[in-house]
Amino acid sequence: MMNFDTGYLVGITGNSGCGQSTAAGFITEQCAGVCSLDRIAHRLLSKAYVLRDLADGFSRSSFLTMNENEIRSELRSIVFDDPDKMLILNSILHPRMIRWASTSAASLKGSRGMRVLEGALIFELGIDRYLDYTIVIEDTPERSAERLAERDDISTEYALKRWKRQLPINAKANRADYVVHNSQGLGYMKQQILNIFEELESRLLI
Repeated sequence: MMNFDTGYLVGITGNSGCGQSTAAGFITEQCAGVCSLDRIAHRLLSKAYVLRDLADGFSRSSFLTMNENEIRSELRSIVFDDPDKMLILNSILHPRMIRWASTSAASLKGSRGMRVLEGALIFELGIDRYLDYTIVIEDTPERSAERLAERDDISTEYALKRWKRQLPINAKANRADYVVHNSQGLGYMKQQILNIFEELESRLLI
């Protein structure tokens, strides 16, 4: 865990569809900044050097002329039931996402206020080592898959497969500094998040 003189880096995570993006949205005004790990991955898909790696890795030159949405749709169809192809995709994106997290954490060292990174893969990628505190949003696979399917316009079957490829939610909860239960409505989850950030803010003032 990194210590900062005047600020904290806080991670909000869970498995896909648990509600970490929604939870981060509740505290946007209380933070110096909120960033989405998914957004970083999507941004990478617009980079020419990433497109070249995808074209080479999957032997598909068509990636070079696709836009981000087309690439994401094509990748879903390619890696859906193929663990080997999922490994290829992860080998292209994950090291770059980790480097981004490391560089960003170093650049923010000593900065004022709290900054939040939200995303499902914080523990899987080892990004938690750059954070001062981690919050896990906990929910069931079934409810999470329904949310994810509606949000990303995918089948619940595919959403559940994404869930199962991630660390078990109880393992994440055991590693977290705080656990928030997303099982009793948005109002209940929001209050839990606000209580945690009120506690963190009080620590900044000590």
